[in-house]
Amino acid sequence: MKLKHLILAGGVAALSYWVTKNRKEIISEAKETAALTKQTKKDYQAVQENIERLKAYQEPVTELLKDFQYKLRTYKQSIAGNLSEIEKFQERYSTDQDEK
Repeated sequence: MKLKHLILAGGVAALSYWVTKNRKEIISEAKETAALTKQTKKDYQAVQENIERLKAYQEPVTELLKDFQYKLRTYKQSIAGNLSEIEKFQERYSTDQDEK
């Protein structure tokens, strides 16, 4: 046999011994990894469902935002008109009081 084959056989034997010696730890790690993978898939599915739910709310919220913006604009215009009327009254009465 060539030296290469002997080294390879020795490495395989050492690996087999190590796997046999640590089989309980390897099995428990494999089970833990499988459980984590399963939980990750569940969490991913939950996230996808939440994304779909948020997408469903996106359009109504956008419409509500547009409505609020419109109401704010009209309210500001109304206040501007009211303020100009108040200023007119204030000027009229302040000039009347200054004359007295």
